[in-house]
Amino acid sequence: MKSVAINIGANSGHTGGRGPIYEDGTFRYVPIPEDNETVMEPTYRDLELGSIRPKSAENTVVHFDPEFPEVGFGERYTYGDRHSPKTDRLSELEEGDILFFYATLDYVGEDSPEHDWINEDWGAYVIGHFTLEYDPLSEDDYHSLPEEIKKKFSTNAHVRREVFDAESLVLGNPDGSRLYKTPIPLSADSGTEANQFVTEHSEDSGNGPWYRRPLKFDTEGTRALLRAQQDYHDERIAEADVESETEFDRAELEGKGQLQWFFHSPHSEYPVRDIVNRGKTEPYIEKEAENFCSECYQNSIKTFAESDSRRYLFLFTRCQNETLYESGERRIIGYIDKKRMLDMGDRVAIQGDTTLVSFENSIDLVGIVDSPNYVRNAILDEKTAQRLVDYFDEQENILNDCLDEVERLKRKRREHEHNEVPLPDSSSGC
Repeated sequence: MKSVAINIGANSGHTGGRGPIYEDGTFRYVPIPEDNETVMEPTYRDLELGSIRPKSAENTVVHFDPEFPEVGFGERYTYGDRHSPKTDRLSELEEGDILFFYATLDYVGEDSPEHDWINEDWGAYVIGHFTLEYDPLSEDDYHSLPEEIKKKFSTNAHVRREVFDAESLVLGNPDGSRLYKTPIPLSADSGTEANQFVTEHSEDSGNGPWYRRPLKFDTEGTRALLRAQQDYHDERIAEADVESETEFDRAELEGKGQLQWFFHSPHSEYPVRDIVNRGKTEPYIEKEAENFCSECYQNSIKTFAESDSRRYLFLFTRCQNETLYESGERRIIGYIDKKRMLDMGDRVAIQGDTTLVSFENSIDLVGIVDSPNYVRNAILDEKTAQRLVDYFDEQENILNDCLDEVERLKRKRREHEHNEVPLPDSSSGC
């Protein structure tokens, strides 16, 4: 896992200047104006930014890129760019890596800031991040996408232009991407002075106009930023609490299947989630469940749970252990036989008898679905689902070995924390 942080948003050269950061550490993400006349929306007023822009700029169309659904316009996390060196850095990322966004923000407040990390003049702050759903797409990649995948980018600023002009395009995983409520400071005592996140954790020297450059982070640096975001935001995942259960009569269920994606742990030869690097919680095999601790493609899981036609939830991942023959391949590694639906209050979880197999005995996703590189969920017909179930049932079920491995990875994570190596909390799902 690695990451890049790139500068976005309005700056001192735009009408109205930089976006604001307030006394309590909250801020507003202010996109730059759109310079392509074929794009007609959104405006600063549409994004409820009219009050912090000059009157003359309220109806100015903005280049809403990156696209954060939290702002209220758009449904997905997308970003496109056509300028080097940003595109060069984006091309170095891959599926599952992190793309951080940072902006320069002006302090706005009648009194001194409530936190000492807020600069009283201006500073650079990380305001959000994407977990990449796919590898970054070139212009040719985008044009060759299946239509159902291409639609996921339909509201991106570069796609909405009359002529598509992005050299690099990315999509954020909906459960692993967010616009922060409280940003991460990158500036020290002054806006131009870089703090430890830049000088110690990134590959940048922090000299000169570092706050305009893309910043590269290795695994440890990425962990430090993710942990800092949760510390500043004080975000923790609550212990899972089952409010109610609905038991299924399997005799009344039909035999269709559904695919469900998760991030594999590069620290393990077993097909288990990435606990150490990403703090992933799903699939939560400790309870033989999916979406038990946090959301992961919740709409898809909810539909699966409520559908009498779908019985088997097939788990698949991209093998991240470079020592294994299957490294880099997308493999189906087992299934959950739907037994009950759990109401977790803010989400629905599914639970059932779980079968897991080794990567050696897993099934290549190629040949099962079209465009396997872009699939995260897909319905499988009864014939295909039964063929997969019959195959897995003939293999050794290594669920207990995987449970032991999960506990080992949890201990490894605690050891890192004990040694004060920053790691993200378990706040994300798949």
